[in-house]
Amino acid sequence: MKKIVGVVTLYYPNVAEIVRNIQTYLPQLDKLIIWENTPESESKIDKIFQLIHSEKVEIRGTGENEGLAKPFNDVVRLAQNENYDFLLTMDQDSSFQAGKFEKYQKLIENNTDDTVAVYAPNRGNILDLTKSFVEMRTAISSGAVYPVRLFEKVGLFNEDFFVYMVDIEFCLRVKKHNMKTVCVTPITMLHQEGYAEKSRLGLSVNNYSAQSTYYIIRNTILTWKLYPEFADLTSKVSFYRYKVIYRLLKIVFETQGFRKCKAILLGLYHGFRSRVGRYDII
Repeated sequence: MKKIVGVVTLYYPNVAEIVRNIQTYLPQLDKLIIWENTPESESKIDKIFQLIHSEKVEIRGTGENEGLAKPFNDVVRLAQNENYDFLLTMDQDSSFQAGKFEKYQKLIENNTDDTVAVYAPNRGNILDLTKSFVEMRTAISSGAVYPVRLFEKVGLFNEDFFVYMVDIEFCLRVKKHNMKTVCVTPITMLHQEGYAEKSRLGLSVNNYSAQSTYYIIRNTILTWKLYPEFADLTSKVSFYRYKVIYRLLKIVFETQGFRKCKAILLGLYHGFRSRVGRYDII
């Protein structure tokens, strides 16, 4: 059996929910790093650790929000130093149905194609179930499994991106190294992305935070600069229509409307100016 280490990043998690989610994949892992991004004064990590009660679990963090790339890279180095074969990356809002992760692991271990660099669960967008593995251009990091050996070839996760698009940039870099990102079609994962709500007028709004909105806008533009082939006309039109114009038109109905408007405009400005790293919307 191959050795697999996992990492899940926490940021103001619901205690009961994160404990329940972790239990859907922890039994198959050799070690799990829980990286706490919640500020130390508001962290509930001790309670979470007590409820999980497993010797496989190790808590890491700096007392500040370090985003995704830095925690991921920290665990990549651990995996390399301790001779793990695979790395699993998870969001706090993601989980697997009973038995799914065990099957996921077996399919990955039995795959003989050594050009696969990223394995991802089926989020419902791959409908061809006649093949166990279907190549994709990109995949999100939550639920992704990476052969540890690949990091020597393609490098670590890009810490300039901090959070959003870290996974997309990595998959595009993998492609440039003539390696693949694949969907493992029989494996589905439960993942909550954003928080859609109805406004008082019945309009559907997406209540991503202002901070998340900033990174989504900025890092999409940064990705276009790094990978011009990713920035085709259709993608750009869709981005500006739905992520910028449509959001600005609806923002009056969303919570923190002024801050989100500021986040969109700053995200555009900083993206075009190539500003990288952490930036806090005040």
